[in-house]
Amino acid sequence: MRFTVLALLAFLLALAPARAADPYEIYAILALTGPFSFLGNAEAASLRMIETNVNKQGGIHGQPIRFVITDDQSNPSVAVQLANGIIAKKVPVMLGPTYVASCIAVSALVRANGPVQYCFAPSIHPPAGSYTLSAGISTVDQSTAILTFAVTKGWKRLAVVTTTDATGQDGEGRFMEAYNSGKYPSITIVDREYFAPGDVSIAAQVAKIEAVKADAIFLTTVGSATGTALRSFKDAGLDLPVITNFGNLLHAQLDQYTGFMPSQMYFAAPRFVARDISGSGPVRDAQLEFYRAFNAQGIDPDVGNNLAWDATLVVIDALRHVGTNATPKQLLDYIEQLHGFAGTDGIFDYRDGSQRGVGLTGLVIARWNPAKKTWGTASAVGGKPLVQAR
Repeated sequence: MRFTVLALLAFLLALAPARAADPYEIYAILALTGPFSFLGNAEAASLRMIETNVNKQGGIHGQPIRFVITDDQSNPSVAVQLANGIIAKKVPVMLGPTYVASCIAVSALVRANGPVQYCFAPSIHPPAGSYTLSAGISTVDQSTAILTFAVTKGWKRLAVVTTTDATGQDGEGRFMEAYNSGKYPSITIVDREYFAPGDVSIAAQVAKIEAVKADAIFLTTVGSATGTALRSFKDAGLDLPVITNFGNLLHAQLDQYTGFMPSQMYFAAPRFVARDISGSGPVRDAQLEFYRAFNAQGIDPDVGNNLAWDATLVVIDALRHVGTNATPKQLLDYIEQLHGFAGTDGIFDYRDGSQRGVGLTGLVIARWNPAKKTWGTASAVGGKPLVQAR
């Protein structure tokens, strides 16, 4: 009789619908408000799209994922508070923050024991083997591509305009290191100007640039400060070619600048923008998949979407291999040895200690097309002449 009851219970349990696995939560700290919200909201859109796509593919070994996105308000102090709460949950990984100063502040918290922090700011330079990784191509490589492109354009006299925050200072510092390498003898930096991110005009700085008769301007700013500089150039009637870092390759931002964009506006750009010159292979396949996902939602993806895309897919790949119960060290060890991973910006290889997986080969120069309100590829990989890509 007892056997019959147990058998009946087992039969009824087998007929009962299986309880869906609880989602595996991956925490992210993003700048959803504040001056870097242009980037943060684009990154959040990518995470939501990845969540949908990964869950359609069965999640991580059958377990769905869920991104828990928090807003640090573009403020490093808030980012630290949020990070402390995430660290207390003993998770193996967290994504973000968006802003370089916030990333640096959070990296101090994970230095000893993790979790793995995949920062979405390319302007940080984590030590090899550390628990901090950096998404996107470094400002070192961006500077190299910009100077290479400047040579091909025949620009000989460059002015540099920089914000006084951490992003601006890193961008200018890396640019000047590349310039001082002696590899670009045809170029002279004729002026270096600075302004605070909260300034509403840089008229005085623009007057100095006009006086030195620069051929072009390198603008090392992101967020609303970029609009301040471009508007000041327009107000002064200064229409020089402007080239900037890829933190400004954002539709939500550039759409607001239509009335005062220079006639020649260039960007160091992640390679995903160059799908029109990419040869067949896994990188182009990754690029097309990226565009298909966003285009299906009526979105033309930009750098904010891209900064979160490849980095997050690397984390998903790692979790599928080491398991969701892995320690931060196990997750880091897997990523540090990862190579051959095809992303939208190239083939990733983390074994060089760069903590980002992709370098100069993940960059091109893009030019703004005012008629189409988007950008097009203006150089081959690394800033070299476009004819070399065909």
